[in-house]
Amino acid sequence: MNAKKEILELTKIEDIEAISIRKRGTNFVMFFEKDKIEKALKELDFEFDDGYGLEEGDDIIVWTKDKIIVKACYDGSEWYVRLPRYPDKKFVPFGIGGG
Repeated sequence: MNAKKEILELTKIEDIEAISIRKRGTNFVMFFEKDKIEKALKELDFEFDDGYGLEEGDDIIVWTKDKIIVKACYDGSEWYVRLPRYPDKKFVPFGIGGG
């Protein structure tokens, strides 16, 4: 997987307003505002294994006008999730109610 390619695919119709990156395995966080987005995307332009096992991608938060994109992970498998930036009763990320 390539984080830059995934982010550009998820934001193809929206401008990116900011990107926050925490380098994997560190507490070092970089924050890039609108005029530095290309620099952030260069930081994220590398291939990594997104399959089960160890996490290899950086932790990210990407802000657009209407969405927030974050890295999700389960058992080492990684993917990016696009969420509404503002509360929206039409968006329900999980089942509600008894089973």
